Amino acid sequence: MPSIAYEAAHKYVKISKQASYVQANLFLSKLNKELQVADLNLSKDIRELKLFAKQKADECLRNTFNLTTEQSFDYCLSKFEKYGFSIPSDMTCLEALTLFRTEKFWFNKFKTLATQKMESIRRQLDLVNQAKSAYCSEDRLRQHQWEKEQATEFMKDKWFCSADGEYISMLDVYNANVSNPKVRRAELMVRIKGTEEYSQLQNHESWFYTLTTPSKYHSHYKSGKANPKFEQLSVKDANDYLNNQWQKARAQFDRENIKVYGLRVVEPHHDGTPHWHLMLFMPPNHSERVTQILRHYALEHEGNERGASKSRFKAEKICSEKGSAQAYIAKYVCKNIDGEFIDEDKYGNDAKTAAAKITAWASLYNIRQFQFFGLPSVSLWRQLRKLCVDIEDPQLNDLRIAADSSDWLAYLLMMGGANIPKAERPFALEYEKQIKELYEHIKPAALSKHAYNNVPKTILSGSARHHIESKQWLLLESPAERVDSPPFPWEGRTVDEVSGGSRRQLGGPPHCGEGPKSRRHLGLV
Repeated sequence: MPSIAYEAAHKYVKISKQASYVQANLFLSKLNKELQVADLNLSKDIRELKLFAKQKADECLRNTFNLTTEQSFDYCLSKFEKYGFSIPSDMTCLEALTLFRTEKFWFNKFKTLATQKMESIRRQLDLVNQAKSAYCSEDRLRQHQWEKEQATEFMKDKWFCSADGEYISMLDVYNANVSNPKVRRAELMVRIKGTEEYSQLQNHESWFYTLTTPSKYHSHYKSGKANPKFEQLSVKDANDYLNNQWQKARAQFDRENIKVYGLRVVEPHHDGTPHWHLMLFMPPNHSERVTQILRHYALEHEGNERGASKSRFKAEKICSEKGSAQAYIAKYVCKNIDGEFIDEDKYGNDAKTAAAKITAWASLYNIRQFQFFGLPSVSLWRQLRKLCVDIEDPQLNDLRIAADSSDWLAYLLMMGGANIPKAERPFALEYEKQIKELYEHIKPAALSKHAYNNVPKTILSGSARHHIESKQWLLLESPAERVDSPPFPWEGRTVDEVSGGSRRQLGGPPHCGEGPKSRRHLGLV
């Protein structure tokens, strides 16, 4: 982790001048305690964290060698919990022991704890605000960019090989799915457009709401001055608060049989504190009551504080005279993904730089930036888009064509519309449980749901079942054979030009001991 010594010293001097040296010493003492969790110093760099994680994994393996399973579990769990970590209550002892003895598991936990805590401390040191660095600190941005560069380097020489000998570059896979910001933005806009078109067919209204947390969750003013009401609450605390209020509102909607559907967008204020935007579609006779309910829960806590009624809750009806819902939400989608098609954010920062910081912020706190609700499964939509041949069931084939044509409206209508319970949808994905590689040495009877991956195996309709063929993909260490000529079509669909001719049907899997070396079986479909 980058050093914060200079920033801490600067803050110390600032407090000593504004208050006293006593307050400055107390601040420094508190900061030092926050950086230490048991025997872990959170300011360690990545290499030191890896060594520390290896040490803990080795201790859990070495010191439990002659103990019973229960004794080993109790020993490892006590070590694990002293860092504030926990495991699911329904995870079995054997599963947990496997994790406790794995270096990667410890490292991921330590890395998440350290990066989040360091960013929290940077907020306290006045490094995250509009005057210094909006949304996240410069150190966090550099770390996120380094992580992306490392991921790209990893993917450059990695390939997938199917059981029938088809090779696909990992970079091509990345560029073709929603991990790619351009693809993610395009899919979001397709779904928003189709949802709006559906609402128009139903004569529903569209409303745009903004929900913001109380002042105690905000660390700084836009000027860079610290907020005296800030109670050292984390970004996760703020997002959990908004989520809790939203759950209360939805429960009230259910009690009053009010049906809404739409999209939620989570984005940060300049100081990293999250706020929510809701684009809701509903029958006209429900809009007034929906607004009342959302306003009530938005102002339920500290609703009388100065400026609360003006800044904590905003509601606006989306009128066709001012533009479509799709156009209204587009700037929020672009701003929070890659900054394309806009010049500046609302604070006057360059849009692309702001988007890079926002994605670094969301990645750090594992925040789901966009979430649709009241609408059919996007997993089924994506699975259907992978199919390249007609399906015998006419209705299911029509659904496939709608998905493959990026027609979310047709897909939504064929799936029964909005606010239909999952069990009542005419089509659904059926999953098969596959044991994760980490737990293959344990008998299935001693495993919980956490030891399995859910892999799509069948698409169900009222009259048919379409089996999803498993290609048995392998991840390869070295690249497949490259050709200068254009790649062959793959199952009737032209390979993307960005693959550079690197994907080719070779006619069969490599013989044992020949060709690229296999790392592990992925079970992809």
